[in-house]
Amino acid sequence: MDFYLEAVSLLPLAVAFNQHPDNDLLTDIPVEIDFANYRSINGVQVPFHFQRMFNGGVVLDVTVTNAVLNTGLSDGVFSLQ
Repeated sequence: MDFYLEAVSLLPLAVAFNQHPDNDLLTDIPVEIDFANYRSINGVQVPFHFQRMFNGGVVLDVTVTNAVLNTGLSDGVFSLQ
């Protein structure tokens, strides 16, 4: 598995790896996931666009329109032991 990072921010740009058919572990099928359009949400950089490539072709292309982090759980739910 290879990770590609943006040189200045060190944010992930892509992850590349090989998948294999269930009946043939010697056949490599290249897979790549690309991340783009990072935006800051509550101080966390979140990719708002990502693509999954399978054997050289795009099989998934997602554009995120909204992201919410750390909602629904109050600090009181957690206790130190």
